[in-house]
Amino acid sequence: MSIKITADGKTIETEEGRQLIDVLNENGFGIPHFCYHPGLGPDGNCRMCQVEIITPRGPLMTISCNAKVTDGMEVVTNSERVKAARAAVEEFLLLNHPLDCPICDKAGECTLQNYYMDHDQKDSRQEFKRFKKSKAIDIGPTLILDQERCVLCDRCVRFLRDWAGDEQLYIAGRAHEAFLTTFPGKEVTSPYSLNTVDLCPVGALTSKDFRFSTPTWFLKRTPSVCTTCSRGCSIRIDVDARDNKVKRLRPRHNPHVNGYWMCDEGRLNYKFVNTDRVGACVVTRNGERIETSTENAMAELRSIFNAGADVGTSEGSKNKAEAAKKIFVLASATCTLEEMFAARVLAASVAEASPYVVRHVPDGVEDHLLRKSDRHPNVKGAELLGIPVVDFTTDVAAGGIDEAVPGGSVLLAVGFDYEIQETLEKFCKQFSKIVMIAARESNLTRMAHVLVPGLTFAEKEGLIVNFEGHIQKLSPALDGLWDKTPPWQVIAEITESITGESRFDGIAGLRKAIGQEAAFSGVDLNVLGPTGIRLKTPNV
Repeated sequence: MSIKITADGKTIETEEGRQLIDVLNENGFGIPHFCYHPGLGPDGNCRMCQVEIITPRGPLMTISCNAKVTDGMEVVTNSERVKAARAAVEEFLLLNHPLDCPICDKAGECTLQNYYMDHDQKDSRQEFKRFKKSKAIDIGPTLILDQERCVLCDRCVRFLRDWAGDEQLYIAGRAHEAFLTTFPGKEVTSPYSLNTVDLCPVGALTSKDFRFSTPTWFLKRTPSVCTTCSRGCSIRIDVDARDNKVKRLRPRHNPHVNGYWMCDEGRLNYKFVNTDRVGACVVTRNGERIETSTENAMAELRSIFNAGADVGTSEGSKNKAEAAKKIFVLASATCTLEEMFAARVLAASVAEASPYVVRHVPDGVEDHLLRKSDRHPNVKGAELLGIPVVDFTTDVAAGGIDEAVPGGSVLLAVGFDYEIQETLEKFCKQFSKIVMIAARESNLTRMAHVLVPGLTFAEKEGLIVNFEGHIQKLSPALDGLWDKTPPWQVIAEITESITGESRFDGIAGLRKAIGQEAAFSGVDLNVLGPTGIRLKTPNV
Protein backbone atom coordinates (compact mmCIF):
# COMPACT_ATOMS: atom_id res chain seq x y z
CA MET A 1 0.00 0.00 0.00
CA SER A 2 1.31 3.43 -0.93
CA ILE A 3 1.77 5.91 1.92
CA LYS A 4 3.32 9.33 2.45
CA ILE A 5 5.92 10.42 4.98
CA THR A 6 7.64 13.76 5.57
CA ALA A 7 11.43 14.05 5.95
CA ASP A 8 12.92 17.48 6.73
CA GLY A 9 9.80 19.05 5.27
CA LYS A 10 9.94 16.99 2.05
CA THR A 11 6.99 14.74 1.24
CA ILE A 12 7.93 11.22 0.11
CA GLU A 13 5.61 8.61 -1.33
CA THR A 14 6.62 5.02 -0.63
CA GLU A 15 5.36 1.55 0.23
CA GLU A 16 4.15 0.82 3.76
CA GLY A 17 6.36 -1.36 5.93
CA ARG A 18 9.71 -0.57 4.30
CA GLN A 19 12.81 0.21 6.35
CA LEU A 20 13.02 3.94 7.00
CA ILE A 21 16.75 4.07 6.22
CA ASP A 22 16.17 2.63 2.72
CA VAL A 23 13.44 5.13 1.92
CA LEU A 24 15.52 8.07 3.14
CA ASN A 25 18.66 7.02 1.27
CA GLU A 26 16.73 6.39 -1.95
CA ASN A 27 15.50 9.96 -1.73
CA GLY A 28 18.92 11.52 -1.30
CA PHE A 29 19.17 12.02 2.47
CA GLY A 30 22.39 10.02 2.86
CA ILE A 31 21.73 8.50 6.28
CA PRO A 32 25.09 7.25 7.64
CA HIS A 33 25.33 3.64 8.80
CA PHE A 34 27.89 0.96 9.58
CA CYS A 35 26.08 -2.20 10.67
CA TYR A 36 23.08 -1.96 8.34
CA HIS A 37 23.18 -3.41 4.83
CA PRO A 38 20.09 -3.91 2.63
CA GLY A 39 21.23 -7.44 1.82
CA LEU A 40 21.56 -8.38 5.49
CA GLY A 41 18.78 -6.40 7.16
CA PRO A 42 18.90 -4.35 10.39
CA ASP A 43 21.18 -5.18 13.30
CA GLY A 44 21.08 -1.99 15.34
CA ASN A 45 24.52 -2.16 16.95
CA CYS A 46 26.34 0.88 15.54
CA ARG A 47 23.67 3.57 16.29
CA MET A 48 25.04 5.78 13.52
CA CYS A 49 21.76 6.02 11.58
CA GLN A 50 19.83 7.87 14.28
CA VAL A 51 17.10 10.31 13.28
CA GLU A 52 14.29 12.07 15.11
CA ILE A 53 10.70 10.93 14.62
CA ILE A 54 8.10 13.50 15.63
CA THR A 55 5.54 11.97 18.00
CA PRO A 56 2.68 13.44 20.07
CA ARG A 57 5.09 13.42 23.02
CA GLY A 58 7.78 15.28 21.06
CA PRO A 59 10.85 14.28 18.98
CA LEU A 60 11.97 10.69 19.58
CA MET A 61 15.53 9.63 18.75
CA THR A 62 15.55 6.27 16.94
CA ILE A 63 17.73 4.21 14.65
CA SER A 64 16.31 4.43 11.13
CA CYS A 65 17.57 0.96 10.13
CA ASN A 66 15.12 -0.71 12.52
CA ALA A 67 12.16 1.62 11.97
CA LYS A 68 9.37 0.88 9.53
CA VAL A 69 7.69 3.71 7.61
CA THR A 70 4.06 4.41 8.47
CA ASP A 71 1.55 6.73 6.88
CA GLY A 72 1.97 10.33 8.02
CA MET A 73 5.36 9.70 9.69
CA GLU A 74 7.38 12.89 10.20
CA VAL A 75 11.17 12.55 10.31
CA VAL A 76 13.99 15.00 11.05
CA THR A 77 17.43 13.93 9.84
CA ASN A 78 19.53 17.05 10.49
CA SER A 79 18.63 18.44 13.91
CA GLU A 80 21.34 19.39 16.40
CA ARG A 81 20.48 16.33 18.52
CA VAL A 82 20.93 14.05 15.51
CA LYS A 83 24.23 15.69 14.54
CA ALA A 84 25.56 15.41 18.10
CA ALA A 85 24.57 11.73 18.33
CA ARG A 86 26.30 10.86 15.07
CA ALA A 87 29.44 12.78 16.05
CA ALA A 88 29.54 10.92 19.37
CA VAL A 89 29.26 7.53 17.64
CA GLU A 90 32.00 8.51 15.20
CA GLU A 91 34.29 9.61 18.03
CA PHE A 92 33.67 6.36 19.90
CA LEU A 93 34.53 4.28 16.82
CA LEU A 94 37.79 6.20 16.38
CA LEU A 95 38.78 5.55 20.00
CA ASN A 96 41.30 2.81 19.17
CA HIS A 97 41.36 3.14 15.41
CA PRO A 98 44.87 3.42 13.87
CA LEU A 99 45.77 6.45 11.81
CA ASP A 100 47.06 4.50 8.81
CA CYS A 101 44.74 5.84 6.12
CA PRO A 102 47.56 6.54 3.61
CA ILE A 103 48.50 2.84 3.43
CA CYS A 104 45.06 1.32 3.91
CA ASP A 105 43.48 -0.52 0.97
CA LYS A 106 40.12 1.02 1.88
CA ALA A 107 41.34 4.61 1.62
CA GLY A 108 39.11 6.41 -0.83
CA GLU A 109 36.27 3.92 -0.22
CA CYS A 110 36.27 3.96 3.60
CA THR A 111 32.94 4.68 5.26
CA LEU A 112 34.61 5.66 8.55
CA GLN A 113 36.84 8.12 6.72
CA ASN A 114 33.92 9.65 4.82
CA TYR A 115 31.69 9.92 7.88
CA TYR A 116 34.46 11.57 9.90
CA MET A 117 34.55 14.33 7.31
CA ASP A 118 30.74 14.61 7.32
CA HIS A 119 29.88 14.21 11.00
CA ASP A 120 32.89 14.75 13.28
CA GLN A 121 36.05 16.57 12.11
CA LYS A 122 37.28 17.07 15.67
CA ASP A 123 40.66 16.35 17.19
CA SER A 124 40.97 13.41 19.55
CA ARG A 125 40.24 14.07 23.24
CA GLN A 126 41.77 10.77 24.27
CA GLU A 127 44.25 11.07 27.13
CA PHE A 128 44.82 7.37 27.81
CA LYS A 129 46.76 4.79 25.85
CA ARG A 130 45.07 3.19 22.86
CA PHE A 131 44.17 -0.48 23.16
CA LYS A 132 46.31 -2.33 20.63
CA LYS A 133 44.86 -5.14 18.56
CA SER A 134 46.53 -7.51 16.12
CA LYS A 135 47.38 -6.56 12.56
CA ALA A 136 47.78 -8.37 9.19
CA ILE A 137 46.45 -11.76 10.33
CA ASP A 138 46.18 -14.44 7.66
CA ILE A 139 42.72 -15.93 8.25
CA GLY A 140 42.26 -18.02 5.11
CA PRO A 141 43.05 -18.49 1.43
CA THR A 142 41.62 -15.11 0.42
CA LEU A 143 41.56 -12.79 3.43
CA ILE A 144 43.83 -10.70 5.66
CA LEU A 145 42.41 -9.31 8.91
CA ASP A 146 43.52 -6.08 10.63
CA GLN A 147 41.70 -6.28 13.97
CA GLU A 148 42.74 -2.78 15.02
CA ARG A 149 40.74 -1.25 12.13
CA CYS A 150 37.53 -3.16 12.86
CA VAL A 151 34.51 -1.13 14.02
CA LEU A 152 32.61 -4.26 15.12
CA CYS A 153 29.73 -3.67 12.72
CA ASP A 154 29.19 -7.47 12.59
CA ARG A 155 28.38 -7.42 8.85
CA CYS A 156 30.96 -10.09 7.97
CA VAL A 157 29.80 -12.37 10.79
CA ARG A 158 26.15 -12.08 9.74
CA PHE A 159 26.91 -12.59 6.06
CA LEU A 160 28.84 -15.83 6.59
CA ARG A 161 26.32 -17.11 9.13
CA ASP A 162 22.99 -16.00 7.66
CA TRP A 163 23.63 -15.89 3.91
CA ALA A 164 26.63 -18.09 3.07
CA GLY A 165 25.45 -20.56 5.69
CA ASP A 166 28.77 -21.18 7.41
CA GLU A 167 29.66 -19.15 10.50
CA GLN A 168 33.43 -18.75 10.30
CA LEU A 169 33.96 -15.40 12.06
CA TYR A 170 32.79 -14.08 15.42
CA ILE A 171 33.38 -11.19 17.81
CA ALA A 172 35.31 -12.09 20.96
CA GLY A 173 36.04 -10.02 24.06
CA ARG A 174 33.94 -7.24 25.57
CA ALA A 175 33.50 -3.46 25.37
CA HIS A 176 36.36 -1.54 23.70
CA GLU A 177 38.56 -4.65 23.94
CA ALA A 178 36.23 -6.69 21.67
CA PHE A 179 37.78 -7.94 18.43
CA LEU A 180 36.88 -9.87 15.29
CA THR A 181 38.46 -13.30 14.90
CA THR A 182 38.10 -16.83 13.56
CA PHE A 183 37.18 -19.84 15.64
CA PRO A 184 40.24 -21.50 17.24
CA GLY A 185 42.23 -23.49 14.68
CA LYS A 186 39.83 -22.59 11.86
CA GLU A 187 40.10 -20.44 8.72
CA VAL A 188 37.61 -18.58 6.56
CA THR A 189 37.19 -20.95 3.63
CA SER A 190 33.75 -19.98 2.34
CA PRO A 191 33.55 -19.79 -1.49
CA TYR A 192 31.86 -16.42 -0.92
CA SER A 193 34.45 -15.08 1.55
CA LEU A 194 35.46 -12.02 -0.49
CA ASN A 195 31.99 -10.53 -0.12
CA THR A 196 33.08 -9.70 3.43
CA VAL A 197 35.69 -7.33 1.98
CA ASP A 198 32.94 -5.40 0.19
CA LEU A 199 30.76 -5.45 3.29
CA CYS A 200 33.53 -4.23 5.59
CA PRO A 201 32.99 -0.45 5.93
CA VAL A 202 36.65 0.04 6.87
CA GLY A 203 39.92 -1.72 6.00
CA ALA A 204 39.67 -4.51 8.56
CA LEU A 205 39.11 -7.28 6.00
CA THR A 206 41.17 -7.04 2.84
CA SER A 207 41.60 -9.30 -0.16
CA LYS A 208 44.96 -11.04 -0.56
CA ASP A 209 44.52 -10.66 -4.29
CA PHE A 210 43.98 -6.87 -4.26
CA ARG A 211 45.90 -5.93 -1.08
CA PHE A 212 48.50 -3.20 -1.76
CA SER A 213 47.78 -3.51 -5.48
CA THR A 214 46.32 -0.15 -6.49
CA PRO A 215 45.17 2.95 -4.60
CA THR A 216 41.43 3.09 -5.10
CA TRP A 217 41.44 6.63 -6.47
CA PHE A 218 43.26 5.37 -9.59
CA LEU A 219 40.51 2.87 -10.38
CA LYS A 220 38.08 3.31 -13.27
CA ARG A 221 34.85 1.36 -12.69
CA THR A 222 32.75 -0.10 -15.51
CA PRO A 223 29.43 -2.00 -15.15
CA SER A 224 29.51 -5.40 -16.84
CA VAL A 225 28.70 -9.11 -16.41
CA CYS A 226 30.70 -12.00 -14.91
CA THR A 227 31.37 -14.66 -17.55
CA THR A 228 32.66 -17.37 -15.17
CA CYS A 229 29.45 -19.42 -15.11
CA SER A 230 25.92 -19.47 -16.48
CA ARG A 231 24.62 -17.35 -13.59
CA GLY A 232 25.98 -14.16 -15.16
CA CYS A 233 26.31 -12.02 -12.04
CA SER A 234 26.18 -8.27 -12.53
CA ILE A 235 29.62 -6.84 -11.74
CA ARG A 236 31.86 -3.83 -11.88
CA ILE A 237 35.25 -4.14 -13.54
CA ASP A 238 37.90 -2.04 -11.79
CA VAL A 239 40.79 -1.01 -14.05
CA ASP A 240 43.91 0.85 -12.98
CA ALA A 241 43.93 3.95 -15.17
CA ARG A 242 47.74 4.09 -14.99
CA ASP A 243 48.55 0.76 -16.63
CA ASN A 244 45.16 -0.13 -18.16
CA LYS A 245 45.03 -3.46 -16.32
CA VAL A 246 42.05 -5.14 -14.67
CA LYS A 247 42.68 -5.18 -10.91
CA ARG A 248 39.50 -6.64 -9.46
CA LEU A 249 35.90 -7.60 -10.11
CA ARG A 250 33.15 -6.72 -7.65
CA PRO A 251 29.42 -7.46 -7.56
CA ARG A 252 26.88 -4.94 -8.78
CA HIS A 253 23.40 -5.08 -7.27
CA ASN A 254 20.90 -6.87 -9.49
CA PRO A 255 17.79 -8.19 -7.70
CA HIS A 256 16.95 -10.41 -10.70
CA VAL A 257 20.26 -12.29 -10.90
CA ASN A 258 22.73 -12.13 -7.99
CA GLY A 259 21.39 -9.66 -5.45
CA TYR A 260 24.37 -7.96 -3.79
CA TRP A 261 26.85 -10.84 -3.98
CA MET A 262 29.11 -12.97 -6.19
CA CYS A 263 31.35 -15.99 -5.60
CA ASP A 264 35.12 -15.86 -5.09
CA GLU A 265 35.79 -17.88 -8.24
CA GLY A 266 34.02 -15.26 -10.35
CA ARG A 267 35.85 -12.41 -8.62
CA LEU A 268 39.26 -13.89 -9.35
CA ASN A 269 38.57 -14.97 -12.93
CA TYR A 270 40.06 -11.88 -14.54
CA LYS A 271 43.82 -12.45 -14.64
CA PHE A 272 43.75 -14.06 -18.07
CA VAL A 273 42.70 -10.66 -19.42
CA ASN A 274 46.10 -9.22 -18.49
CA THR A 275 48.36 -12.00 -19.84
CA ASP A 276 49.45 -13.76 -23.06
CA ARG A 277 47.53 -11.43 -25.33
CA VAL A 278 47.37 -11.69 -29.10
CA GLY A 279 48.67 -8.28 -30.04
CA ALA A 280 48.53 -8.31 -33.84
CA CYS A 281 47.18 -10.22 -36.84
CA VAL A 282 49.33 -13.23 -37.77
CA VAL A 283 49.50 -15.17 -41.02
CA THR A 284 51.33 -18.50 -41.24
CA ARG A 285 53.22 -19.11 -44.48
CA ASN A 286 55.52 -22.11 -44.99
CA GLY A 287 55.39 -22.85 -41.28
CA GLU A 288 56.49 -19.31 -40.33
CA ARG A 289 54.23 -17.01 -38.31
CA ILE A 290 54.33 -13.50 -39.74
CA GLU A 291 52.74 -10.45 -38.13
CA THR A 292 50.73 -8.45 -40.64
CA SER A 293 48.17 -5.67 -40.93
CA THR A 294 44.45 -6.16 -40.50
CA GLU A 295 43.96 -5.45 -44.21
CA ASN A 296 46.42 -8.17 -45.24
CA ALA A 297 44.87 -10.63 -42.78
CA MET A 298 41.39 -9.95 -44.19
CA ALA A 299 42.71 -10.49 -47.71
CA GLU A 300 44.12 -13.83 -46.59
CA LEU A 301 40.76 -14.70 -45.04
CA ARG A 302 38.97 -14.00 -48.31
CA SER A 303 41.43 -16.26 -50.09
CA ILE A 304 40.91 -19.08 -47.60
CA PHE A 305 37.13 -18.85 -47.79
CA ASN A 306 37.36 -18.84 -51.60
CA ALA A 307 35.69 -15.47 -51.90
CA GLY A 308 37.70 -12.67 -53.50
CA ALA A 309 37.25 -9.02 -52.81
CA ASP A 310 35.86 -8.40 -56.30
CA VAL A 311 32.40 -9.88 -55.70
CA GLY A 312 30.25 -9.53 -58.82
CA THR A 313 26.54 -10.14 -59.29
CA SER A 314 24.41 -11.85 -56.71
CA GLU A 315 24.35 -14.97 -58.94
CA GLY A 316 28.14 -14.85 -59.11
CA SER A 317 28.25 -14.49 -55.35
CA LYS A 318 26.08 -17.56 -54.98
CA ASN A 319 28.43 -19.54 -57.22
CA LYS A 320 31.41 -18.43 -55.15
CA ALA A 321 29.65 -19.52 -51.96
CA GLU A 322 28.81 -22.90 -53.42
CA ALA A 323 32.41 -23.30 -54.59
CA ALA A 324 33.72 -22.78 -51.08
CA LYS A 325 35.16 -25.76 -49.24
CA LYS A 326 33.36 -27.38 -46.31
CA ILE A 327 33.42 -24.82 -43.52
CA PHE A 328 33.03 -25.42 -39.80
CA VAL A 329 32.27 -22.39 -37.63
CA LEU A 330 32.95 -22.95 -33.93
CA ALA A 331 32.06 -20.24 -31.44
CA SER A 332 32.96 -20.60 -27.79
CA ALA A 333 30.02 -20.65 -25.38
CA THR A 334 31.79 -17.69 -23.75
CA CYS A 335 31.06 -15.58 -26.88
CA THR A 336 28.46 -12.85 -26.96
CA LEU A 337 25.04 -13.18 -28.58
CA GLU A 338 26.22 -10.92 -31.41
CA GLU A 339 29.26 -13.10 -32.15
CA MET A 340 27.15 -16.27 -32.18
CA PHE A 341 24.51 -14.74 -34.45
CA ALA A 342 27.15 -13.41 -36.87
CA ALA A 343 28.69 -16.91 -36.97
CA ARG A 344 25.30 -18.42 -37.76
CA VAL A 345 24.74 -15.91 -40.57
CA LEU A 346 28.16 -16.74 -42.01
CA ALA A 347 27.39 -20.45 -41.99
CA ALA A 348 24.00 -19.85 -43.63
CA SER A 349 25.73 -17.86 -46.40
CA VAL A 350 27.93 -20.77 -47.41
CA ALA A 351 26.67 -23.98 -48.93
CA GLU A 352 28.53 -26.77 -46.92
CA ALA A 353 28.94 -24.84 -43.68
CA SER A 354 28.12 -26.00 -40.15
CA PRO A 355 27.88 -23.67 -37.11
CA TYR A 356 28.38 -24.94 -33.58
CA VAL A 357 28.69 -23.40 -30.14
CA VAL A 358 31.30 -25.17 -28.02
CA ARG A 359 31.45 -25.92 -24.30
CA HIS A 360 35.15 -26.24 -23.51
CA VAL A 361 35.58 -25.16 -19.89
CA PRO A 362 35.25 -28.11 -17.47
CA ASP A 363 32.27 -28.02 -15.13
CA GLY A 364 32.74 -26.39 -11.76
CA VAL A 365 31.01 -26.67 -8.39
CA GLU A 366 27.31 -25.81 -8.13
CA ASP A 367 25.55 -24.73 -4.95
CA HIS A 368 22.13 -23.50 -3.87
CA LEU A 369 23.28 -19.87 -3.70
CA LEU A 370 24.82 -18.48 -6.91
CA ARG A 371 27.36 -20.86 -8.43
CA LYS A 372 26.35 -22.94 -11.46
CA SER A 373 28.31 -25.97 -12.63
CA ASP A 374 28.20 -24.82 -16.27
CA ARG A 375 31.14 -22.43 -16.55
CA HIS A 376 29.95 -20.87 -19.80
CA PRO A 377 27.93 -17.65 -19.67
CA ASN A 378 26.00 -17.93 -22.93
CA VAL A 379 24.86 -21.52 -23.60
CA LYS A 380 21.27 -20.32 -23.26
CA GLY A 381 21.94 -17.67 -25.91
CA ALA A 382 23.10 -20.35 -28.36
CA GLU A 383 20.01 -22.43 -27.65
CA LEU A 384 17.72 -19.46 -28.26
CA LEU A 385 19.46 -18.82 -31.60
CA GLY A 386 19.00 -22.45 -32.57
CA ILE A 387 22.74 -23.18 -32.85
CA PRO A 388 23.79 -26.72 -31.86
CA VAL A 389 25.81 -26.82 -28.62
CA VAL A 390 28.61 -29.41 -28.51
CA ASP A 391 30.70 -30.47 -25.53
CA PHE A 392 34.49 -30.59 -25.71
CA THR A 393 34.98 -30.78 -21.95
CA THR A 394 35.15 -34.60 -21.95
CA ASP A 395 37.22 -37.25 -23.70
CA VAL A 396 34.51 -37.96 -26.27
CA ALA A 397 36.03 -37.69 -29.75
CA ALA A 398 34.88 -34.69 -31.82
CA GLY A 399 32.95 -33.34 -28.84
CA GLY A 400 29.66 -34.70 -30.07
CA ILE A 401 29.94 -33.40 -33.64
CA ASP A 402 28.56 -36.30 -35.68
CA GLU A 403 29.57 -35.20 -39.17
CA ALA A 404 32.97 -36.16 -40.52
CA VAL A 405 35.55 -33.54 -41.48
CA PRO A 406 36.29 -33.94 -45.20
CA GLY A 407 39.73 -33.17 -46.61
CA GLY A 408 40.38 -29.53 -47.45
CA SER A 409 37.92 -28.27 -44.85
CA VAL A 410 38.25 -24.84 -43.29
CA LEU A 411 37.70 -24.02 -39.58
CA LEU A 412 36.74 -20.64 -38.20
CA ALA A 413 37.11 -20.64 -34.40
CA VAL A 414 35.97 -17.65 -32.35
CA GLY A 415 36.46 -16.77 -28.69
CA PHE A 416 38.58 -19.65 -27.37
CA ASP A 417 40.66 -17.68 -24.89
CA TYR A 418 41.20 -20.06 -21.94
CA GLU A 419 40.57 -23.63 -20.70
CA ILE A 420 41.06 -25.27 -24.11
CA GLN A 421 40.86 -29.03 -23.79
CA GLU A 422 42.98 -31.63 -25.61
CA THR A 423 39.85 -33.04 -27.27
CA LEU A 424 39.23 -29.71 -28.98
CA GLU A 425 42.86 -29.46 -30.08
CA LYS A 426 42.70 -32.92 -31.69
CA PHE A 427 39.50 -31.98 -33.51
CA CYS A 428 41.04 -28.79 -34.89
CA LYS A 429 44.11 -30.62 -36.21
CA GLN A 430 41.91 -32.29 -38.86
CA PHE A 431 41.46 -29.05 -40.82
CA SER A 432 43.63 -27.98 -43.72
CA LYS A 433 43.11 -24.32 -42.87
CA ILE A 434 42.35 -22.79 -39.48
CA VAL A 435 41.22 -19.22 -38.98
CA MET A 436 41.07 -17.99 -35.38
CA ILE A 437 39.73 -14.88 -33.72
CA ALA A 438 41.21 -15.04 -30.23
CA ALA A 439 42.31 -12.66 -27.50
CA ARG A 440 45.02 -14.88 -25.94
CA GLU A 441 47.78 -17.12 -27.19
CA SER A 442 47.17 -20.87 -26.86
CA ASN A 443 47.88 -24.18 -28.58
CA LEU A 444 44.97 -23.39 -30.91
CA THR A 445 46.33 -19.99 -31.95
CA ARG A 446 49.67 -21.60 -32.74
CA MET A 447 47.85 -23.90 -35.20
CA ALA A 448 46.08 -21.01 -36.97
CA HIS A 449 46.89 -20.12 -40.55
CA VAL A 450 45.29 -16.73 -39.96
CA LEU A 451 45.00 -15.26 -36.47
CA VAL A 452 43.03 -12.09 -35.75
CA PRO A 453 43.17 -10.46 -32.27
CA GLY A 454 39.95 -10.89 -30.32
CA LEU A 455 38.54 -9.19 -27.25
CA THR A 456 37.96 -10.53 -23.74
CA PHE A 457 34.82 -9.87 -21.69
CA ALA A 458 36.57 -6.82 -20.20
CA GLU A 459 36.99 -5.17 -23.61
CA LYS A 460 33.98 -6.09 -25.71
CA GLU A 461 30.48 -4.78 -26.00
CA GLY A 462 27.91 -7.54 -26.26
CA LEU A 463 24.95 -9.43 -24.83
CA ILE A 464 24.96 -12.44 -22.51
CA VAL A 465 21.90 -14.62 -21.75
CA ASN A 466 22.11 -16.49 -18.45
CA PHE A 467 20.62 -19.91 -17.70
CA GLU A 468 17.30 -18.33 -16.69
CA GLY A 469 16.99 -16.30 -19.89
CA HIS A 470 18.06 -12.99 -18.35
CA ILE A 471 19.86 -10.77 -20.88
CA GLN A 472 22.61 -8.39 -19.76
CA LYS A 473 25.22 -6.29 -21.49
CA LEU A 474 29.00 -6.48 -21.39
CA SER A 475 30.71 -3.09 -21.53
CA PRO A 476 34.33 -2.36 -22.49
CA ALA A 477 36.38 -1.44 -19.41
CA LEU A 478 39.85 -1.18 -20.96
CA ASP A 479 41.08 1.77 -23.01
CA GLY A 480 43.08 1.82 -26.26
CA LEU A 481 40.86 -0.50 -28.30
CA TRP A 482 40.56 1.74 -31.35
CA ASP A 483 42.85 -0.51 -33.40
CA LYS A 484 40.97 -3.74 -32.62
CA THR A 485 38.02 -4.90 -34.69
CA PRO A 486 35.24 -6.57 -32.64
CA PRO A 487 34.98 -10.31 -33.46
CA TRP A 488 31.38 -10.04 -34.67
CA GLN A 489 32.51 -7.43 -37.19
CA VAL A 490 35.34 -9.63 -38.49
CA ILE A 491 32.83 -12.45 -39.03
CA ALA A 492 30.41 -10.04 -40.72
CA GLU A 493 33.15 -8.84 -43.08
CA ILE A 494 33.94 -12.44 -44.06
CA THR A 495 30.24 -12.97 -44.79
CA GLU A 496 30.08 -9.78 -46.84
CA SER A 497 33.12 -10.81 -48.87
CA ILE A 498 31.39 -14.12 -49.68
CA THR A 499 27.91 -12.82 -50.44
CA GLY A 500 28.63 -9.30 -51.60
CA GLU A 501 25.94 -8.04 -49.24
CA SER A 502 26.31 -5.97 -46.09
CA ARG A 503 23.94 -7.41 -43.49
CA PHE A 504 24.36 -5.19 -40.44
CA ASP A 505 24.50 -1.47 -39.81
CA GLY A 506 26.77 -1.47 -36.77
CA ILE A 507 26.14 -3.35 -33.56
CA ALA A 508 22.74 -1.69 -33.15
CA GLY A 509 21.67 -3.07 -36.53
CA LEU A 510 23.00 -6.49 -35.58
CA ARG A 511 20.91 -6.47 -32.40
CA LYS A 512 17.84 -5.47 -34.39
CA ALA A 513 18.42 -8.52 -36.59
CA ILE A 514 18.71 -10.74 -33.50
CA GLY A 515 15.51 -9.17 -32.20
CA GLN A 516 13.68 -10.61 -35.22
CA GLU A 517 14.26 -14.11 -33.83
CA ALA A 518 11.17 -15.65 -32.25
CA ALA A 519 12.92 -16.15 -28.90
CA PHE A 520 13.59 -12.40 -28.59
CA SER A 521 10.24 -11.19 -29.85
CA GLY A 522 9.09 -8.00 -28.17
CA VAL A 523 12.50 -7.22 -26.65
CA ASP A 524 14.52 -4.18 -27.72
CA LEU A 525 18.07 -5.47 -27.34
CA ASN A 526 19.45 -1.95 -27.75
CA VAL A 527 17.65 -0.74 -24.61
CA LEU A 528 18.36 -3.12 -21.73
CA GLY A 529 19.02 -0.93 -18.71
CA PRO A 530 21.62 -1.57 -15.99
CA THR A 531 20.02 -4.78 -14.67
CA GLY A 532 19.03 -6.31 -18.03
CA ILE A 533 15.79 -7.90 -19.19
CA ARG A 534 14.24 -11.30 -18.41
CA LEU A 535 12.87 -13.06 -21.49
CA LYS A 536 9.27 -14.23 -21.28
CA THR A 537 9.09 -16.89 -23.95
CA PRO A 538 8.29 -20.62 -23.93
CA ASN A 539 11.95 -21.24 -24.85
CA VAL A 540 13.19 -20.05 -21.48
